[in-house]
Amino acid sequence: MPIKLTRYLIELPTYSWDRAHFELRLSEQDRPFHISLRSEENAVVLNRMRDGHWGTEEVQSPPVQVSEIDKFYVEVLDTRVEIFICGVIWSFEMELDGEAAPELIDDVNISWTKLLDSEAIAKRRLENGGLADTIHLAGRELFLGDAIDMAATRDLIVASFDPSSEYQRFLTSRPLLAAKQSLTVIDIDTVSIIDALRAAILFPDATILKLHGTADADAVLGAIIQANAIDNIRFISSRNIAPPLNNGPGHVLLQGDGVFKQLGMAIAALSPVRRARLSIFTGSATPIPGNVVLPCANARIRVGKNWCLNHNSATSSGDRVHGLDIAIAAYNAKEYLIECAESLLSKGRDDIRVIIVDDGSTDGCGEIAAQHFKKRPQVRVERKPNGGCASARNYGRLLSNSTHIAFVDADDFVTPDFFADLYDLALYSGYEITQGGFDLHDAARAAPFYPSYEQGLFAAYPRMSFGNQPVIQLPSMDIIKGQPTIWRRVYRRDFLDAKNIFFPENVRAYDDYIFHMLTLTTAQDILMMPDHAYHYRQHPDQDIKQGDERHFYMLIMFQMLLKRSIIDAWSNFGPYAESIIDSINWSIQLLRPDLVDSFLRACARFCVTVTKVYSAELMDGLIDRINHPDFKFFYREEARKLASIEPGAFWCHLTGELYHPDIIRMRQTMRRAI
Repeated sequence: MPIKLTRYLIELPTYSWDRAHFELRLSEQDRPFHISLRSEENAVVLNRMRDGHWGTEEVQSPPVQVSEIDKFYVEVLDTRVEIFICGVIWSFEMELDGEAAPELIDDVNISWTKLLDSEAIAKRRLENGGLADTIHLAGRELFLGDAIDMAATRDLIVASFDPSSEYQRFLTSRPLLAAKQSLTVIDIDTVSIIDALRAAILFPDATILKLHGTADADAVLGAIIQANAIDNIRFISSRNIAPPLNNGPGHVLLQGDGVFKQLGMAIAALSPVRRARLSIFTGSATPIPGNVVLPCANARIRVGKNWCLNHNSATSSGDRVHGLDIAIAAYNAKEYLIECAESLLSKGRDDIRVIIVDDGSTDGCGEIAAQHFKKRPQVRVERKPNGGCASARNYGRLLSNSTHIAFVDADDFVTPDFFADLYDLALYSGYEITQGGFDLHDAARAAPFYPSYEQGLFAAYPRMSFGNQPVIQLPSMDIIKGQPTIWRRVYRRDFLDAKNIFFPENVRAYDDYIFHMLTLTTAQDILMMPDHAYHYRQHPDQDIKQGDERHFYMLIMFQMLLKRSIIDAWSNFGPYAESIIDSINWSIQLLRPDLVDSFLRACARFCVTVTKVYSAELMDGLIDRINHPDFKFFYREEARKLASIEPGAFWCHLTGELYHPDIIRMRQTMRRAI
């Protein structure tokens, strides 16, 4: 049979190996090559099947945890298979009979791509004793020259397997230099020469400065430069990096793992003009804080396999300033406001900023805060006429010019670096929403801090690590039915703007409910740092402790939710109906006794409205969950009165007098006067 060189790229898109395997088959009973990755055993296992019987397993220990492997390569030349995993190469000999070649591929929990199938390259490799004499890199065939038999070429050969590397995508997707301006590439990698060669090929007019590395790496690069007449790469020492970084012409690209570890202080000292011409491509063992990276022209910072900060000047946020603004809606909050604002700031983080919105307070809390923070540029205090919490939150958002925003209640506080870490997590994940955990704080208790219901709820969820913080990935529907907790979240500003999500200013209480619902509905999964805690203060003056007419604002927000479901054509209103039932139960427990009947009647009308928009079946299983003996009576009565009117989407626009707190307040006043 003809001898071919075949290469495969094996990937795991879901990052969940769980006994994933890849194999080459001749038939169901004859499998010359089988590789299995077993995360529980942290092992890579090689094996073969002949006549339906498995051979003896060859167990290998990978250089990293199996759970950290996101891809590897398999190369087949004649009967030899070589497996390239994270810089380690394992060889495996297949046992083949006759002329047949293994072509049928089987896989579990992985995807694979055939990168190469060449008889010509196979022939040359065999003539060279199995060694490669050329590599294909960035669209160009490079001769290895005198480097052909050097062990240091192995990484280079592996890199040439995949024509679509992250680095190459970075170079080709970002504007690294302006028209008629020069580009200097400073490569600090002391082991690998791959990206320096790619840059030299893709930018033949650029100056490539390669930091001296190991003797083998320098020898290989020198041999390739000579064999291919590459004239834009030159070696430099570490002491010669500063001049081109600080004062070189045009744009600079810093590349190679550990850029910030080696050059962090030099980058921080760059002028704003120079930083605006700086691009960075690097890897790091831990996340680099956002204010250390940004602003720069372009950045790609890989941290492990799960996290990557990607900044592209071609798709930047316009005039937005990189960072997080935290809006505090403050009304008569002088007892807590300073402690709250102080807890939000992070030492050394000028990209974490606070906007205090004094919403017409009468206790002087805005003036006190302005005096306290007058020498702290990260805090600004703005005043406006009283308009309610929703109005103050929207006002803070409109004053903000940051790429990310958060909303905090003036009587709460957080653990150190709570919002700095959530902002960095947002940068490295790209998620629309990140959040911390929360607990409750009651100064009247002997032990003032106590856990929320979430402590047990998310205990079994798997954890990832982001720096020194565990992270949980939560489907948004897992938390949409929980307590509205908009105050422990960081939101991408472009996400809120694109989805047209604001706080409803026509309601003066519980405006966070609809914001919570809409953001979680339109976002993808949420990332949560459970060990960070937002301390949700419990005290007698909280709005949620007041059992007055403001609870009827809930009806207005229920209707907003129903309207939005029609406008955006939500496929399933069920989870929202469940949340509405939970909210009704919550309000019933808190309301003054003289308001309960009116509230039950109004909620019954709304529940019937839902059946008119969707179906009776949607509510049938939920009505029994209302914890009040009279609710079913009101529900049946409303259903009877409205039975003759046809269902339809128009019902989401209909309200009743019992939906409006001012009318309820007036009715109660009239009743007391009789």
